[in-house]
Amino acid sequence: MIELRRSPRITVTWRAGIKLPDGKLVLAKLVNISAEGVLLHTTENLMPQRSYPMLIEIPGIFQESQIYKVSCKGTIRHAILSGEVYHVGIQLSEMSELHTELVTAWISKTAHLS
Repeated sequence: MIELRRSPRITVTWRAGIKLPDGKLVLAKLVNISAEGVLLHTTENLMPQRSYPMLIEIPGIFQESQIYKVSCKGTIRHAILSGEVYHVGIQLSEMSELHTELVTAWISKTAHLS
């Protein structure tokens, strides 16, 4: 199978929260992440093409017990219902340079181990 993504993705089991316009916080489980986006599972249907404020918990690269709470914005690219869970593809933006480097370090570390 030919990979069509621009950025490599790594499998993760991180947590995230997405803030809806009505103020409700939707909890989600990240399945994979790249420098540009994530795939997550959630019980809430999120509207494609809409942007939401997000918070992603990313473990430290050297000390995984140290958790970084990363604020960013996520634009929904697709949301597909599978059973009772939506598989949601999100393009990330407005992430700080430091946190972008943390994601890149995780991708490099994991790719090195493969």
